[in-house]
Amino acid sequence: MAEPSRSEASARVDEERLAHALISRGLLTREEVQSCRAGSESGPESLLARLVASGGLTPHQAQRAGKELETLLGQQIPGYQLLEKLGQGAMGTVYKARQLSMNRLVAVKVLHPRWAANPDLLQRLTREAHLAARLSHNNMIQAIDVGSAGPLHYFVMELVEGLTLREILEKGKIYEEREAVEIVLQIAQALQHAHRRGLIHRDVKPANIVLTSDGIAKLADLGMARETDDAVLARREKGLAIGTPYYMAPEQIRGRENIDGRADLYALGATLYHLVAGHPPFPYPEVDRVLQAHLEEELTPPDHINQKLSSGLGEVVEFVMNKDRRRRYRNADDLIIDLECLLTGDAPKLARQQMQAATLAGLSEGEADEEEVALHPSGPPHAWVWIAVLGGLLALSFLVNLILMARHR
Repeated sequence: MAEPSRSEASARVDEERLAHALISRGLLTREEVQSCRAGSESGPESLLARLVASGGLTPHQAQRAGKELETLLGQQIPGYQLLEKLGQGAMGTVYKARQLSMNRLVAVKVLHPRWAANPDLLQRLTREAHLAARLSHNNMIQAIDVGSAGPLHYFVMELVEGLTLREILEKGKIYEEREAVEIVLQIAQALQHAHRRGLIHRDVKPANIVLTSDGIAKLADLGMARETDDAVLARREKGLAIGTPYYMAPEQIRGRENIDGRADLYALGATLYHLVAGHPPFPYPEVDRVLQAHLEEELTPPDHINQKLSSGLGEVVEFVMNKDRRRRYRNADDLIIDLECLLTGDAPKLARQQMQAATLAGLSEGEADEEEVALHPSGPPHAWVWIAVLGGLLALSFLVNLILMARHR
């Protein structure tokens, strides 16, 4: 398909500006405008004609808008020239724009006019921008400006040319292990930066990770982020399951008050799982079943699904997605250590230690219980019993090593 000419692209932008201005003035709803978007010609005059034909505007309103066209098209954000629409969500529209003072391209998120009267949403937009401004890392999208211009409420951020991991995955891509680990390592470093500054993201997922053409991964969207020491917000949100179901940590699902960075690591582990397995950890269509699985269902390691993966990657995912956060990586620093081990072809140091300790503890507990009942039902054990127990533990250690070696084959 041929690329639109510069004049066609300009006409489309002018049409979008006019539509936004008409909606801002309360003359039309976005739904009414959307129903008139399909047309062979683009441009503000063409849009006005279609709106009159559909009954959205009266001929008099359209004539008046035509006379005020230059003013309406000038209803922009001071200091920024809107160039093209990049995307639209439930909360707002994102535009590619030029920051005139710096002569650079940026992304501008504009809150939908129908939400502009909601003080909570305005506060959320400002809060997202202020939290983002506290962070400066190559793997996080940078905040530039936030404010209002008449009916427009906006948040200006770094423009990142690329696709989200969600868009890439929806095309059917399943990542090779090394490429996936390299991406996740970059996001782990971004989370390390945020966590050290007292912020938790709370919505790490493929849709919030943008991959540039140079292979740089950037974490986006701090709309759900929270300061770890914000006790007021934590109490207000207690009992609420905040996040995206396919990637939410159990403590988020339960609405715990004391969520910390380990919830972000769980979500990043679920994202890694999706990259290499081709689907999320619990790919059920029903949201309730997905949430219940995060709470109770045993995780199938990704290396059991994709036979090309190393057992080391499976160990990392199992460790970081432990349902008990006390048995996960303590922080992003520890996860980074094991991800770097995978990239050098080594076994994940911390996850392997955890697996050995858990296996030994579980097996030795069962063995000790059997010996206590069978060999000495009452009274203190004799010295020969301790010798037998020691021998059993040595045998268990040998068995654990055999299990780990088998996983590497």
